[in-house]
Amino acid sequence: MKGVAILTEARSGSEWLGSLANSTGILGQSGEWLDPSKLGFKPKSFDELLRAVIDRGKTANSRFAVKVFSRHLETTQAKYGVDFLTECIRRHDIGLVLLERRDRLRQAISYCRAKASGRWQSTTSATDLVPEYDFASICQVYFRIEQSHAFWGAYLHMADLPYDHFFYEDLLSDPRPYVASLARQLSVEMPNCNFKTNLRLQRDAYTEEWVERYRNDARSKNLLAHLPEKVAPRNVDNLARFLLKKQMRISQL
Repeated sequence: MKGVAILTEARSGSEWLGSLANSTGILGQSGEWLDPSKLGFKPKSFDELLRAVIDRGKTANSRFAVKVFSRHLETTQAKYGVDFLTECIRRHDIGLVLLERRDRLRQAISYCRAKASGRWQSTTSATDLVPEYDFASICQVYFRIEQSHAFWGAYLHMADLPYDHFFYEDLLSDPRPYVASLARQLSVEMPNCNFKTNLRLQRDAYTEEWVERYRNDARSKNLLAHLPEKVAPRNVDNLARFLLKKQMRISQL
């Protein structure tokens, strides 16, 4: 079966672009299907996961789409001992799209605001809660975003995989090149229609206020004090150290 994987990170515009492609009804139904909360259940095996991803992500013309964050690959590898993309490519005809956002700062701010308010989409009911500016959280998310995109760059080059590369900012005025890429990789005719979505940009005056506050804080505060916490690998050595109440080891380059 033909499919396409959109390799990206949260708040990159993938939800908006995905809604446009999904509206055609022939380019799969992209979603975070590797996330059990989005899939709707926890598969017991890799084969069950792959079948469920295809089932949730396919359209009537037997084309499927899935949105993949770097953490999805890492979690799947840890649980099933399988590289989802490599195995999916081995079993099916899969195209790849790398989607990035140049403005990492506003991407990080968007994530922090969405997490604090619970409004991950513009269609989510508004609340009276106004998220509080948090310099530390923005730093941590910024670092994670950069780490995620570094992961994708290294992964794609090490595996020598072909892919189409897009930046969110370049697609704001005309998303058709993104949709055309999916159509080509799925071997379907480019839809000749107006793409529909009920999503809208969530950027507002608060976003720009946070950008200004962050830039001022970054000049005077210690960025390294707000690095994301490092997680110890789940291996036999660290399991033994945990049981013996010893400090677990974190791998370093």
